[in-house]
Amino acid sequence: MAQPSFPCFAWQCDSPLQAKSLLSQFLELRPDSQWVLIGDGCVQSNLQLWTAWNCASRRWIRSSALARSLDAEFLRYLCGTHHVSEAFKRAGVRDGDVRGFLLYLPSASNSDELKMDCSPVFFDESHIEEQAFSMLDELGLKRNPNLLSLSEEGAKRLGLNIENSQERLTEDTLIGHIISAEFTS
Repeated sequence: MAQPSFPCFAWQCDSPLQAKSLLSQFLELRPDSQWVLIGDGCVQSNLQLWTAWNCASRRWIRSSALARSLDAEFLRYLCGTHHVSEAFKRAGVRDGDVRGFLLYLPSASNSDELKMDCSPVFFDESHIEEQAFSMLDELGLKRNPNLLSLSEEGAKRLGLNIENSQERLTEDTLIGHIISAEFTS
């Protein structure tokens, strides 16, 4: 069964931004830590997002997350690292970015007694979209068509090491990178 679209909203701006200023505004504006601002090239596929969300949400439900907030735990998995600070450096908005993504991390519920699996709690897609567009407007960011695509440059930014020209970036490579957060230090 195919996953539904992850609540992901692409943005762009006319000139390179100052990350500290934008992030400060964003943190004041966002209603809670279910909203995440991601840098250019770091979001590449719907399955990538759902996989990082599932890993982070399972840890959050089990109270075994390494990060203090769900958004930080999500970024840690997205970047395939144990280090929260490294995840923010890799996937966070940087000075000079002109594109990126605003994500909504749905709440999760246990799917079993052992807390081995989770599923997203229903959310009103139109309400989330309305909130996202309102935040983007207030941040002075323009909506961009949400065209996810594989990008070696973005994969490198996430910390993926594609060492030689024989290796190809695939969605499976991104998923493996996310899962590697359990094993890397």
